[in-house]
Amino acid sequence: MEVSDWINMSLSILSFILAAISVITVVLTLRQNNKMIEESSRPYISIYGDETNFSSPQFYIVLKNFGKTGAIIKDFSCDIDLKQYSYQPDWEPFQDIIGTMLAPNQNFICAIDSEQLNSDNVETFNFKISYMANNKTYKESYVINYKALRKEITAKVATKDKELKAISYTLQEMVQKDL
Repeated sequence: MEVSDWINMSLSILSFILAAISVITVVLTLRQNNKMIEESSRPYISIYGDETNFSSPQFYIVLKNFGKTGAIIKDFSCDIDLKQYSYQPDWEPFQDIIGTMLAPNQNFICAIDSEQLNSDNVETFNFKISYMANNKTYKESYVINYKALRKEITAKVATKDKELKAISYTLQEMVQKDL
């Protein structure tokens, strides 16, 4: 073999190696992009506590999809028996949620008896939820720190007339929620 043959063979091998590296880089980039697209468009279902105070404080547990895709609830559990804090006898909040499709930005809200929670000295709720979208199952765990939330309830300024009191509290609540 002549020198030119060695040079051509070396250049061919180097070209092949560079082409292989380029293909591997493209495949890795496509996988990373696919993962980023999935993460940005998947459902993100969250459970959190919130309160309102229109004329008297009210505590809520909210189940909401913050993601860009709908999801089907596969499993839902709480470490506390929510039935004992329900305003409706013999009904447990979220008892029929399994199998429900939760669309993007859709939420389910359940009012919870905060007076009973306070008398039972409930401090936290621990939730576990699993949901499915695009043939993938996601599992999440959430802790609602009720002890911290109940301390955030603020007093409202009362108006002279009782019929205006509810309007006043509602407007104050709307302003507070936008802060």
